[in-house]
Amino acid sequence: MAATINTNIASINAQRNLTLSGQSLNTTMQRLSSGLRVNSAKDDAAGLAIAERMNTQVKGMTVASRNANDGISLAQTTEGALGKIGDMLQRMRELAVQAGNATNSKSDRQALQLEVKQLSDEIDRVAKQTSFNGQKVLDGSFAGAVFQVGANSGDNITLGALVDTRSEKISNITYAQTDVSSVDTLDSTSNTTLADYGLEATGLGIQVTPPGQTVSLPDLPPASSRQERLGQVVEAINNKSADTGVTAFLVKREGTEEYDIEMRSGKLDGNGMPVTISMAGFSASATGIANQTIGGTTASSPGVVYQDKGIDSIDVSTQSGAWEGLKKIDSAIDQVNSARATLGAIQTRFETAVSNIDVQIENLAAARGRIIDADFAVETANLSRTQILQQAGTAMVAQANQIPQNVLQLLQG
Repeated sequence: MAATINTNIASINAQRNLTLSGQSLNTTMQRLSSGLRVNSAKDDAAGLAIAERMNTQVKGMTVASRNANDGISLAQTTEGALGKIGDMLQRMRELAVQAGNATNSKSDRQALQLEVKQLSDEIDRVAKQTSFNGQKVLDGSFAGAVFQVGANSGDNITLGALVDTRSEKISNITYAQTDVSSVDTLDSTSNTTLADYGLEATGLGIQVTPPGQTVSLPDLPPASSRQERLGQVVEAINNKSADTGVTAFLVKREGTEEYDIEMRSGKLDGNGMPVTISMAGFSASATGIANQTIGGTTASSPGVVYQDKGIDSIDVSTQSGAWEGLKKIDSAIDQVNSARATLGAIQTRFETAVSNIDVQIENLAAARGRIIDADFAVETANLSRTQILQQAGTAMVAQANQIPQNVLQLLQG
């Protein structure tokens, strides 16, 4: 090898290796200090891209898990309020059942109605004031609620609507009504109504259409008074209520000898409308009322059809009002129970979503860690190696720098 001083090949080589070992040392120290194998794109471009996508999913699902837990809280808040509404409806039903009993006086029913009204008002207040995070949940405005329970668009759970529990909206019933007013029971020869009360009344029947079934009523024995005959008529009708759906109420007009007969029918067809019910064999002279038609689907039907909403109009101060109140309260209880079942199901769905998200986060975090986390066993071994190489490289550079000194010996000689 030529003896030169301008170009020290050994020194250049030692310097190059020292630089490489220095770079390796810097990389190792960076990985050990950060705990990451990939600290920048140059470390592993593809690995960084994959890890960042996974990181996006992990962060998104972490928030989605909180969203689902918030959904659980909303459902629990709403279900708790519905539970209290259900309790109040049950109490209202007890009062309606009590009001329907003949042992109650007018003042008794008025007292019962006062509590029914207070309960209805409280249900309305709860419906209008129950909210979660400032959003009303039981006033009918909480509809089409979308809960983001995933990291990506479209990963959601949707709650179509919650029941509107305002007193004027909850419950929806349909029934038919026919009232026979002012049946005169004054005992005089000029009064032809119920004139045949002392005779047996036969051939009474009620036809339910559909299915076209005729229910025969028992023959009425001779009565000792017009009032007794009216009682017989109401008893005969109500004894077949299970078959016909018709319930009759006898109401005396105060200060007179006149009675009203109020008839209600809750038998509905497949379309939710009251079926047509025809009474046969009834005459004013024998029963106090002529043949009546209850139900039907046209406004001109003799039996008026009512489609009634809300519990705010419940009035249990009469027996017929108690009958209507029971149907309304039953409808409201069904709606509340259905809403509670929906909320219970969606709570279970949220809990399942949270569990699934937690598993996904765990697996994605593990996969991301395998890509970007530093292996300390490998890196500490590399640190020892590069530190020794740095020390050795520095010594070799020093030795290589001494080689040109040999030229001076040639010149001196």
